[in-house]
Amino acid sequence: MADEATPQAHVTAFWSMVAPDYEAHRGNVPSRGSDLYDRWVAILDQNVGPAPREVLDLATGTGFIALILAELGHRVTAIDLSAEMLAQARTAAGGRSDVRFELSDAVEPAMPAGSFHVVVNRHLLWTLREPVRAMSRWRDLLCPAGVLLCFDGFWFGPTPSDQEPEPFRRHYTSTTRSALPFMHATSAEPIIAAMETAGFAQVTWRQLPELMDDASGTSPYLVRGIR
Repeated sequence: MADEATPQAHVTAFWSMVAPDYEAHRGNVPSRGSDLYDRWVAILDQNVGPAPREVLDLATGTGFIALILAELGHRVTAIDLSAEMLAQARTAAGGRSDVRFELSDAVEPAMPAGSFHVVVNRHLLWTLREPVRAMSRWRDLLCPAGVLLCFDGFWFGPTPSDQEPEPFRRHYTSTTRSALPFMHATSAEPIIAAMETAGFAQVTWRQLPELMDDASGTSPYLVRGIR
């Protein structure tokens, strides 16, 4: 990847490169049938609500969230900018008709306004450029009283670490990091502020220690807002 590539091109290139081995990497995706997987199912079921609902899964990756929600009875549209990640997700879906995978940008999803009851994402906020713009668009995509659910974590600390592997550092350059406001966040305040600026109401944030994986040693969080 040339140095002059845009930050988003670097981000997309990295995730496309790791797509074939993403689920095999310990800590990325809980194994189906494990206690941690079942806790994810319970958290999603509790927060998305009774099926069937129209759900948009942003930056779906290999489809972890999308497939759980489809199995819970929801109709899911799942998007990603990485064609390689979407190929993995489609394989995992096995031809299900209740989840549709599309190549699209999470900052500006190309869907009609008011199309969804729920917009959800996992491990997207830290890679997100222009968060207020993106969240404003997500709000537009929700029907009245629709819900935004963002699952993420403070994975990186306030500064880059020398322990980060070379392929990661090559794509997450200083220029790329400067374009991603939440990558080195260490508190919820800027995330809550961005969501409120985007127009969401009843914004709440909580840590989810029950979803912690020993591989990361970091507790995920959920930030939630209402249209």
